[in-house]
Amino acid sequence: MLLLGPSAMVWIVRGVALAAQCAPGPDLCRGMTLGGGLRDTLALAWAIGTNTLPLILVSLIACIAGLFARRPLLGATTLLLLPLAALMLPMAAVFSASYPGCQISEAGIGDCTLWGAQMGMSFHEAASVNWQILSFAPYSFALALMLGILGWFFARPKPMGHATANPFRIPDDRFDRH
Repeated sequence: MLLLGPSAMVWIVRGVALAAQCAPGPDLCRGMTLGGGLRDTLALAWAIGTNTLPLILVSLIACIAGLFARRPLLGATTLLLLPLAALMLPMAAVFSASYPGCQISEAGIGDCTLWGAQMGMSFHEAASVNWQILSFAPYSFALALMLGILGWFFARPKPMGHATANPFRIPDDRFDRH
């Protein structure tokens, strides 16, 4: 929830704009300044998502919790997908809200006005997300693979013996005399 919560909030604001049928642009959205809400939720999402160490650390803790719950595939998938989703969801919201007069650049050149508010750097951060993903993805993938295999060895169910495995076994209930 720590990683995906801010991304969900970005999409809630974007969903309100879609539900109100407001096209991306500098005008207010039915009298509401939704751009300010989108800017603030994007700032929170970027503050959490672009900091690589806490991003990987929280995902690693979630992975280890999955291993303790004896779900190694879920734990490895969490470590693999959670950091990616924390960055890609806000990036998709930014690109879905951009319009021809609003240029998004890595250099931060230009300023967009969306639904009555200046977006500042919150829109331009989306242009550098692909480089951030490429910087931590190898570590995240390697950790997910390593912990997934390790978890599979320790969390897999133990094989149960079949009743006919030992033909000389005497059933216990033959000696119970009640």
